[in-house]
Amino acid sequence: MTNATTPDSFISLSVDDFNPSEMYFLLRDSVLPRPIAWVSTVSVAGVHNLAPFSFFNVCCPSPPVMGFSCGPRGDNHDLEAIVSKDTLQNIRDTGEFVINISPEGLFEPMVDSAQDLPPNISEFDALGIESFPCDLIKPRRVAKTPVAFECRVKDILPLGKNHWVMGDVVKVHILEQVYQGERDGKRHRVDLLKESAMRPLGRLGRAFYCKLTDVMLRTRIDGPN
Repeated sequence: MTNATTPDSFISLSVDDFNPSEMYFLLRDSVLPRPIAWVSTVSVAGVHNLAPFSFFNVCCPSPPVMGFSCGPRGDNHDLEAIVSKDTLQNIRDTGEFVINISPEGLFEPMVDSAQDLPPNISEFDALGIESFPCDLIKPRRVAKTPVAFECRVKDILPLGKNHWVMGDVVKVHILEQVYQGERDGKRHRVDLLKESAMRPLGRLGRAFYCKLTDVMLRTRIDGPN
């Protein structure tokens, strides 16, 4: 271990010094880039919803579980009353959702799908986003996403004014142009970096996003590489 001898200048703050919205902005603008789950659901009335969530990641590979954090409508964490987003309400009602990977080729419709449309209007229809039916669940999936994961709810954990939604993956759809098949003894490998339109987007702070353009290679001594 190498100890620093000359401390840099830091501003050290207690979490008690932040109100909820201030902490949201600190986390949003510090933890980046973040992958974006483009989550599709369907209401009990049959309206298909689609919205992006960047507090998202893999929870477990075996069994395959994916999760994302859904905040209150408008992402206003200072309000006392919590109004659920359509995505969370649909998942509570049906227990099903799809996580679509957000590719560079669908950047604009992905961002536009975050707008606060009325519950009776589908983002697929309003924005002209092509979709396919799923095999095992009722929500539709984005047609041109490189990978789509059909999920059934595993748990919904309330965390402050947010909810961490976890889903068991029950079916996977992979576009042929990113599917590699077997590599290094493992089947069903994918390469989302091969074509720029298929490369996943990253969320930064505010209205900023990033593309995967400068990929670095550094092999590990002990693998895997």
